Amino acid sequence: MIGTSLARWVRALALAALAAAALAAPAAAAKVTFRYQPVIGGVDRVAVAGSFNGWNATAHPLADADGDGVWEAVVELPKGRVEYKFVVNGDQWFTDENAAEFSPDGFGGQNAVLAVGDEAVVIGHGSTVKKAAPAQGLRQVVFKFRPSGKPDKVSLAGQFNDWTVGKTPLSDPDGDGEWSVTLLLAPGSYQYKFVVGDNGWTQDKAGQDGEADDGFGGKNSIRIVDDRFPAIDVKRGDGRVFEDGIQHAGGANEVNHMGGSRVEFTARSHRDDVDAVDLVTWEGGRERVTPMRAINADRVFEYWRADVTLPAGETPYAFRYRDGGKVLWMTAGGMSERPGERRFTFSEQKFPAFRTPDWVKDAIIYQIFPDRFRNGSTANDQDFSEWYYRGKTTRPAPGAKLNLDHQEYYHLVKDWTDYRVLTQCPWTPDGRDWMAFFGGDIEGVRQSLDYLKDLGVTAIYFNPLFEGKSTHKYDGADFRKIDPHFGTNEEFRAFVKEAKAKGIRIILDIVYNHAGNSHWAFKDAAEKGPQSPYYSWFEFKKWPLPEGWPNVGRPWKPGDYYYCWWGFGDLPDLNFDLSRNNDAEKSVRDIKDAQPNIGLITHLLDATEYWLKDMDCDGVRLDVPNEVPYWFWKLFTERVKRVKPDAYVVGELWGNASDYVRPGMYDAVMNYAFFRDPVQRFLGNAQGTAAEFDAALASGRLAYPTQAVQAQMNLIGSHDTPRFLTQVRGNVARLKLAALFGMTYVGAPHIYYGDEIAMEGERDPDCRRPFVWTWRDEPRRAETHAWYRRLAQLRHAHPALRTGEFRTVHAQGMVYGYVRSDGKEDFLVVLNAGRSEGEAVVDLAAWGGSVTATDLLGGGATETWSGTAKVKVAGESGRLFRLQRAR
Repeated sequence: MIGTSLARWVRALALAALAAAALAAPAAAAKVTFRYQPVIGGVDRVAVAGSFNGWNATAHPLADADGDGVWEAVVELPKGRVEYKFVVNGDQWFTDENAAEFSPDGFGGQNAVLAVGDEAVVIGHGSTVKKAAPAQGLRQVVFKFRPSGKPDKVSLAGQFNDWTVGKTPLSDPDGDGEWSVTLLLAPGSYQYKFVVGDNGWTQDKAGQDGEADDGFGGKNSIRIVDDRFPAIDVKRGDGRVFEDGIQHAGGANEVNHMGGSRVEFTARSHRDDVDAVDLVTWEGGRERVTPMRAINADRVFEYWRADVTLPAGETPYAFRYRDGGKVLWMTAGGMSERPGERRFTFSEQKFPAFRTPDWVKDAIIYQIFPDRFRNGSTANDQDFSEWYYRGKTTRPAPGAKLNLDHQEYYHLVKDWTDYRVLTQCPWTPDGRDWMAFFGGDIEGVRQSLDYLKDLGVTAIYFNPLFEGKSTHKYDGADFRKIDPHFGTNEEFRAFVKEAKAKGIRIILDIVYNHAGNSHWAFKDAAEKGPQSPYYSWFEFKKWPLPEGWPNVGRPWKPGDYYYCWWGFGDLPDLNFDLSRNNDAEKSVRDIKDAQPNIGLITHLLDATEYWLKDMDCDGVRLDVPNEVPYWFWKLFTERVKRVKPDAYVVGELWGNASDYVRPGMYDAVMNYAFFRDPVQRFLGNAQGTAAEFDAALASGRLAYPTQAVQAQMNLIGSHDTPRFLTQVRGNVARLKLAALFGMTYVGAPHIYYGDEIAMEGERDPDCRRPFVWTWRDEPRRAETHAWYRRLAQLRHAHPALRTGEFRTVHAQGMVYGYVRSDGKEDFLVVLNAGRSEGEAVVDLAAWGGSVTATDLLGGGATETWSGTAKVKVAGESGRLFRLQRAR
């Protein structure tokens, strides 16, 4: 996403949420005293954020007026149900452990829940709210929905299934218009919505017990599971199977054609309900039974998977569930005690192969923000000679402040090391400066190729290189031209060739949701209006633009004149669909339902081919792709894979992106939801437990096909987030712990430039400081670099750490252990997110009861373990062992 715009956008969302709440809320019914006693040191501010304030981390600050360590604030809240958390130092979120009730927060943790009544209450430290005795046992909960019209499909998405569309389908077997699904849920509070079709998110106003803000201007429904619902006893080996928990609809998410004859099948049962599941195929008239392995369990279901090789043509298949002495078959005809004749069918035509680039699975990706990495040539430093800088390079008078609605001051910082200008700017209202250039360029990266190769980097992901007015270049002025202050197209071509000779591939940031207002086509359209051949590439609401454009000498609202990204006039939206406005076109999935803007689309696809073919780049990272019509990305991916079959297509999607990661779409996403978020929470902030961390990771491995999981861009920070080290308050041990996990987990490790030398930085632009090239002179930076380098060497040396099977072997308290194995080598990783020494207990039966363990990060010492290994690990640290069966 964009730097300047992102920060404003976040503020705008928060303000909008607060404004909406103020208009919609009834009169306050009670005064709620929030109290919090922090569990960490170094606390300088505390706030409470929740559903009542749009989860704004600053709207309701607490104070410690008497200095007793307990922070407090009184907030008037309307009657009803609210969810909340305490926020320490602006970015560390903590659950109120004193709450009477909790609800999943969607990130592997819990929100505290309060039912606001008529009386004043104290919650948190010294709470006056009494905890009710919890309901016991699983409860049978029926969700019913009567949609308008006759949709092809309806599903249920919520906190119980990671908000995954299609994971929990409803059915209407009698065709009466009422769709339903039955779940077994543990007592508690669950947020959810119905999804009509693929993206018709709908609140359950008829069946909900309450509602909560959904973060997008709407409401989630809340279902409270308690003694109102019948209890069901579910356990393995009892000879009873909860049939409503069984599912295999034969869809793309359950049948993964991995290429060639290899196919992966997934089936579902209720959690802890059955002993085993078998995949049964009929090949050439012969029955073949393949035991399935349990791969994951969420709060409701258990998932089973088998990987088989199938012959060409059609292959019938079914699933056999076994529990105690009972056998049930799941076939295309439903559930029965015999396989019957109606079976599911696999064919290559029905399930196209999904291939992701093998090189990405072995890659270590290094992200570079070009202006801040290295200035290799002062000859191309910013001189602001381009037309779009006219009137925007005059330094404000002493004491004057820029009105950022229409005033800009672009300038070059001569001192590479002076990063303080990014946050201590005298002429912006909040001191942050997004208009400061430092002079980084392609030549600087070229001079650093040996540094990157030595670090272990095999791919560079560049933030945008296209010509643009800003420092971040998400405001492209020409999609086929390198910014002249980064270099020329020919210099870039030579750079790519040299990088690839050193084994380093190139991934470009592509921004096709919008252009910049400096783009040559927008300039032509803005000046000529409807007479411009490019007028339809954008969506104007009225023309001409205000007098003096682009230097309008007064505040104005560009969004009144043309559609632009979140109202920012620098970023005019591109117009993909001529049959509807920009807001409506985003939801159209099928090109048959659109009127494609052929001229624009041809230009974008041709530009993409240019970078892949003529410049020989190897992949593209797609900015805000969910704001571009889905059908366009199908065209885009088809063109990319035709030009370069092993090109990497990775999207910037911050949640569960299973709808985008599939055949004909993306290979992967920037793995915020299933990597960065749980790593930040558990390894970074020591929040939650190892079991919760494991569950969050497992959800990510289940959300996407195996070959996509192996290609995920696993990041702990980026140009859009505060740096990891800053978020852990400078604790290098936790940065090293996160790096160890990333280098030994499934997917491609991502390094945001400078993380390997312990760089810090708050939210942008501070997280985009210039690289510290004097890092060798500072022991802390040099030690961190050596750690990253050693981990990269180990990952490159051992394929099992890259593409081997992943298996959790210990998840208790704050200690997490897992094994990576590929049939040739086995590695044990143990991580301790706690502050004191911990222990992982590992059953060695899989290795015949005895192993030789080599400590790969502890000098190579070797020990023999037998029976059950008890592995000690210091607080805030991790260990890595190679395991070999003892002779």
